[in-house]
Amino acid sequence: MIISIASGKGGTGKTTVAVSLALSIGYCQFIDYDVEAPNADIFLKPDIKNIKKVYIKHPYFLTETGKDFSSCAEFCHYNALAVIKNEVIFYPELCHGCGGCILVGPQGAVREKDIEVGQITKGFAKPGIDFLKGNLIPGSMRSTTVQNELEKMVNSKGTVIIDSPPGNACSMVMAVKNSDYCILVTEPTPYGFNDLLISMAVLDNLKIPYGVIINRDGIGDSAIEAHCRNNNIKLHIKIPNDVQIARLYSSGMTLLDYDISYGQKFEKIFKEIEDLVYQKS
Repeated sequence: MIISIASGKGGTGKTTVAVSLALSIGYCQFIDYDVEAPNADIFLKPDIKNIKKVYIKHPYFLTETGKDFSSCAEFCHYNALAVIKNEVIFYPELCHGCGGCILVGPQGAVREKDIEVGQITKGFAKPGIDFLKGNLIPGSMRSTTVQNELEKMVNSKGTVIIDSPPGNACSMVMAVKNSDYCILVTEPTPYGFNDLLISMAVLDNLKIPYGVIINRDGIGDSAIEAHCRNNNIKLHIKIPNDVQIARLYSSGMTLLDYDISYGQKFEKIFKEIEDLVYQKS
């Protein structure tokens, strides 16, 4: 069973919830899909066993051959290169490594080289958590390339917790698309509510069931609660707006350090999700 934790905007407490759920249920696979700013390891404190580099193939052009590379420029939908007479201008940040230049370019005059775009970190955290983290190299735009490598390592036979990137863009969809259930973490403000509605629309289109956790309860208003109630959306739990939680978070500690009873609360949430998923299967 794959459970993803997502949020329509950053800073809602998504990683706090993901880590708390993993620590509460114990034996699972935890994957930090937020490859642009992964931070779950700060809280889970895994013992790192392996780091694997992630590469993308970039073309390079043997211009000294005098060949015409304009077919490569015409083929590239991402405008990663331009050909002006005998000169090739290549924009590596736009290249998706599709291999098209090799296919359509002059034979033998286009080669490829491996470019590192990120890393996959593997480790183990107590109690019984297999930890995976994707980490995009600063300056790289190939977040989905790193996420694709993470996807290959998902243990679909066990329980998987995915910490999704914030927002509702392609990287979020990549993280949640294979989920059996998604927990949406939000805050009770108009801004949080607006982005929550967008996330719900994304999950509806993907046909992924979901529920909501409200963090920083006590600020804002009750619009999210009313929306969940009126639309039969499961509101799993409300986490209070307590400065002590923020202090613990800034020290790399979790909700279970704030109140040990959160372990039982998240175990209950997991059981609710498990019952729902297996009823539908």
